[in-house]
Amino acid sequence: MKKLILLFMCFLLSGCAEREVLDDITIVRTLGFDKASKDNEIKGTINYPIFINEQTFKMKYLTASGETSKEIRNELNEMTARPLFIGKLNTVLFSAELAKQGIMETLDTLQRDPGVGRAIYLGITKQDAESVLSDDYNYTNSDGNYFSNLIKQNENFSNLPYLNFHTFLYAFFADCMDPVMPYLSKKDDAVKIIGLALFKDDKMVGSIDEHQILIFKTLFQNFNEGSFQFSTKGYKGNLEILKSKMHFEIIQKPHKKVMIIVDVKGRLTEYTKVNAGDPRVVEGIEKNIKKELEHHALELTRKFQKLNIDPLGIGEHVRSQTKGFNLQKYRDQYKDMDINVVYNLKITESGISQ
Repeated sequence: MKKLILLFMCFLLSGCAEREVLDDITIVRTLGFDKASKDNEIKGTINYPIFINEQTFKMKYLTASGETSKEIRNELNEMTARPLFIGKLNTVLFSAELAKQGIMETLDTLQRDPGVGRAIYLGITKQDAESVLSDDYNYTNSDGNYFSNLIKQNENFSNLPYLNFHTFLYAFFADCMDPVMPYLSKKDDAVKIIGLALFKDDKMVGSIDEHQILIFKTLFQNFNEGSFQFSTKGYKGNLEILKSKMHFEIIQKPHKKVMIIVDVKGRLTEYTKVNAGDPRVVEGIEKNIKKELEHHALELTRKFQKLNIDPLGIGEHVRSQTKGFNLQKYRDQYKDMDINVVYNLKITESGISQ
């Protein structure tokens, strides 16, 4: 009995201590960066919760400018009644305008900070990051995880690839790969993922729209959840992807022709004007979806070659399979490389919506 009482008191004391800590610091959830009015400065915005009581809080934001992210944090710290704490930071956003000039100097400061984890999310905003962070989006008692939850749920239950600070740094420092980030935009009272921002080194050089994200994901990584809208002159519908697995083959060495083979299993969850219970009809749908997937994949790879970027990491796959790999020669030939994509699609079942 004494042990139970002692244990209960420990829980109470730990809860009080945690509450006391929360009352003594400003917990930064999201950081945003924009171009500042002065050419040599950037503007930083922090998003953080103000706790009114144990069950009620509201989001606040502050903005400051400086030549470095460290200087911005010092400026912001001087504007808060409690010291800034970034140990709970979950998202860092950059405006597209700033990203086109380069963001690695800011990211380098963050990656050297032991309080910033590698699992945090990065994103690009179509509007100023300050504009995106300053809106409350009508979410009562939001705890500051709105942006991280937005990205996470689109990774787990939609078509967004799995991306974070770690994957960005990996692609940035790799010899034959370029980074990508989720591309966000304000839409009415919410924020929407409108595509992926494409990078050459640390500069944003382009983007792909939301309809191309699923195609990119099939070429980028293996996954078990996704959705593809398809259409022909005769019908249209939705393919729910249950499993997608990709691998690379070098058809002509050293690096003249490569093939990306994607095995996809899925089921029809929505379709119109066809009898999807007929195996011959399903076979025809498979062929049409396969053709559409390969067409969009070809458009993507050609776009990447035109921009001279390799977000799919094709070069990394080629290097791992090529003895005596010549990096400079590969880079010189990448734009003219013959990249083929083949989808092996199997529709395992069809739904009931017609």
